[in-house]
Amino acid sequence: MNKDLSLVMGDAHVAPKQDLRRFKWANRMLHQTILHANVFRLVIIGDFLTMDSLSAWDKDKRKKMEGRRYQADIDCGKQALSMLLDGVPSDKLDIIYTEGNHEERVSRYIDYHPELEGKLSVEKDLLYDVREQGFKVTYVPYKQDWNYRGVSFTHAPIQETGKPVQGKQASQKSLGIYNNSVVFGHTHKFSVGCEHRHNAPHLNQAINVGCFFEHVDEYAVGSITSYWRGLVLLNHYSTNRVDISTLSMGRLKELYG
Repeated sequence: MNKDLSLVMGDAHVAPKQDLRRFKWANRMLHQTILHANVFRLVIIGDFLTMDSLSAWDKDKRKKMEGRRYQADIDCGKQALSMLLDGVPSDKLDIIYTEGNHEERVSRYIDYHPELEGKLSVEKDLLYDVREQGFKVTYVPYKQDWNYRGVSFTHAPIQETGKPVQGKQASQKSLGIYNNSVVFGHTHKFSVGCEHRHNAPHLNQAINVGCFFEHVDEYAVGSITSYWRGLVLLNHYSTNRVDISTLSMGRLKELYG
């Protein structure tokens, strides 16, 4: 059977001093999965970095901001990517990186500090080494999407208000935004919505892929998060249609830890 596969990594929220062992587990899964695919790509759905150094929420909180550095954010992201791609043949894997709202913090910061334009860039600073290793990388700016065989990949579908979809109905809301299937992150939750309209040639799917981190962010401590943690594997068996397989973080650790 011809397998045209996309491994989608939801919001990873990598930050300095974080335990990055999950990327070793994902690396072992990558090696095994590539063997059974005819075409294979890795989709990093955005918010791969937390970018706390440029947080607008904390900019006036001197104690919280103490010690945070842009370069430290980039360096830990490069370490995570190195662990993830260790030993993976560059000719067997394309990488799609859809920028999230956390990476977009760089652009927003530059809006207030235009003298830094051209000096800070997640695409250049984080992904330079990956491209140097021979990997083909497609970088998709925040609020834009990358389309493959009728399926759109984006960090978050954007509503008429200019805001990303949120809440329990995120997948269903996304079906009202797109005329084709869409895969996205942002909410840290896993959900699938399906919709077939009269006279439409196909069923549309909206797949919210959860997140890929083990920690609990400071702002979420004590709250009910309903996060789903793991990886999502898609098989593009037809235009606009995918089969969906999930691998939870716990199962990933059990198999590859």
